Amino acid sequence: MSTPQADYFRLRTEWLRFKSQLFDGMTGLPALPAVLEDIRRMVEDRGFADVIYIDLGRSGGHETQLGWAAYDQAVREFARLLVSLKDTGVLGPPDIVCVDTVRSDRFLLFLGEGEPEEAGRTPVGRRERVVGSLRELIDLTPPGSVLRTLRLAAGHARVEKVPDVRTERDELSKMIFQGGVRTAFHPIIRLRDREVIGHEALTRPLAGGSFDSVEELFAFAESSELMMEFERMCRRTAIRAAREVPDLGLLFLNASAGAVEDPEWSAGTVEQDLTGSGLKPSDVVVEITERVAIVRHDEFQSALKTFKERGYRVAVDDMGAGYASLQSLAAIEPDFLKFDVSLVRDIDRSSIKRSLLESLRHLAEKIHARVIAEGVERPEEMQTLLELGIELGQGYLFHREEPPPVVDKEPPPPPPLEKP
Repeated sequence: MSTPQADYFRLRTEWLRFKSQLFDGMTGLPALPAVLEDIRRMVEDRGFADVIYIDLGRSGGHETQLGWAAYDQAVREFARLLVSLKDTGVLGPPDIVCVDTVRSDRFLLFLGEGEPEEAGRTPVGRRERVVGSLRELIDLTPPGSVLRTLRLAAGHARVEKVPDVRTERDELSKMIFQGGVRTAFHPIIRLRDREVIGHEALTRPLAGGSFDSVEELFAFAESSELMMEFERMCRRTAIRAAREVPDLGLLFLNASAGAVEDPEWSAGTVEQDLTGSGLKPSDVVVEITERVAIVRHDEFQSALKTFKERGYRVAVDDMGAGYASLQSLAAIEPDFLKFDVSLVRDIDRSSIKRSLLESLRHLAEKIHARVIAEGVERPEEMQTLLELGIELGQGYLFHREEPPPVVDKEPPPPPPLEKP
């Protein structure tokens, strides 16, 4: 039974969780998502904003050489130096200082003061002034200061107002903050007896927005550099919704190239979300595309190690796109291989597809991965898959996604009064 006290503690818990995701406790600075609205207003009012990017870890090895405690202290002290530039006039009161994500060593400065024609007010001039001032402050620190071990890498850009994309960008920002998506769950079944072994979580935009399809939504998110924040929101929405799915089984979560390297996996943030839904890492299968797994093989290896150490399973999606090699897949050691829908569609009518799928099944057996055939729509396709020894399947033959309910934003007008 709800009480005012219980409601208070629930709202306070939600606020603290929300704040922990938007404000970095280590530096005291906001994360980028927390200041997006301020940046939008800056660009709207002035037509542009100069951006300076400062990366403390780009050259690599700092945390390993110093130890995490000393490196964290260096990042905290650097953040204080950065904020102190407002006291010296190098940065103005309206300028925005933030980190790109919580617990990051990458800083962003959005500069709104001054005209671009003024001396030193070009993006490169402003960057050099800020970085030069920081280096002077670091040189003033005691000889044993950890700040002296840092090597600053900096870049600059100018964000300009583009009316054609403002509406969509604003809507995407609101989606991230307000959770403007829903999750559809597609079952993955064992073909021989149709027993459900898991569900894939698929993101769907809520009706009534500017984006007509999930493909358009994700494409815009990636082009607007909000992909990681957007994908985090989609992942949390899916995990929360999973608790309502009866006989959930394994939860398959898709991960883009950027999301695979999201520090939330290694920081344990995802595990906190899972715990809230009664799940643990061993209940989750992280799906990556074949292209990410093979083309970005080296970058993915450290992320893959994190997944496996924490108990997550891994699936390689869209098999059959033409990138895979036995050697690369063997190094990844995926738990599942998902065969692309183009390979499964009408397989009962194509001897070439049957031969190709059989070869991929042999590959899966060699690397000890379970096989999932995507896009099964007809009984004849399922029968052919069974004959080829394919264990698992997914598709409209087993589940058809229902369209979201249509909700009228405004009530219909009353009927006209009849004349007497």
